[in-house]
Amino acid sequence: MENVTELKSIGDLRGKNVVLAFGKTRAGKSTFVNDAHGKKVVKSTMSVMSDTNDISYVNQPISVGDLDVYLVDTVGIGGSGEGHDRLSFAWKWLGIFHPGDDRKSPLKPTVKGILYFIDIMDGAVNEDNIRNLETFKGLVGEEVQESIIFVTTKWATKAEPRNRKIHENNFVGWTEIIRRGFPRASILRLDDTTGRLDEEDLSKLTLAERTKEEGEYHNNAMRVLQRLLTKTATRPILVQEEMMNSSSLLNALRTTTLGRTTLLYLIKDLERAARARKTRSIKSYTSAVVVRFIKIWVGL
Repeated sequence: MENVTELKSIGDLRGKNVVLAFGKTRAGKSTFVNDAHGKKVVKSTMSVMSDTNDISYVNQPISVGDLDVYLVDTVGIGGSGEGHDRLSFAWKWLGIFHPGDDRKSPLKPTVKGILYFIDIMDGAVNEDNIRNLETFKGLVGEEVQESIIFVTTKWATKAEPRNRKIHENNFVGWTEIIRRGFPRASILRLDDTTGRLDEEDLSKLTLAERTKEEGEYHNNAMRVLQRLLTKTATRPILVQEEMMNSSSLLNALRTTTLGRTTLLYLIKDLERAARARKTRSIKSYTSAVVVRFIKIWVGL
């Protein structure tokens, strides 16, 4: 779209105030970016597959208090679409934070805040979500947690008591997991009081009704950003610091926390796949060889 530019290097946003939006596929990242801008600036979808295949930023900043903020929309973590697996996710971010010829420049926190979106319909306690959070932690690290907000989306209204109860229980589960892994981060409800209409229902409203409805979505998004930017990050995120010491992207896969976390999960998946095969097939033998190679390369 004309409003966005693919983010190929964090240097493209040097000196800017950047907010990164992370989360699982279809958790509401792109929708939030559109709500914050008060118009459709990035693709947003209700389909099973995510339309967000590139990491991109909106060319036009939005004003949040005294700051002009650039929002970065990202691919989903751990999605099923091409380029949405955790290894591809890690590779893209390692590339974005590769310093190139800029290793001697002092590191500055271009990333001022980080949002991690959670579809509240998604129960917290499953292996996929735990892996996504660990991958995310390998990217951002411990030192910027006060500048992270976990944003829960797609809440049922109080007029839907059955779904509301499920969502409240999921919120408790997410809160417990986040408190363990990100004790200084915040967790918020984006639209739990207003609810949210899908595009089909919005199209049935009058112009005045739709304007009012979308105005509420904009206000919800701005409240999150205002809360996030009350305490901006004062140091770079972990992957940016670690990439300063990596000689290449391939080397970064085994030396950075993000890269090693991703490879360890890959090893577990390959070992699990090999155990699941009852015979010594070529595929199981190949899996064993690949696992052994990765372990040696990583240093396990």
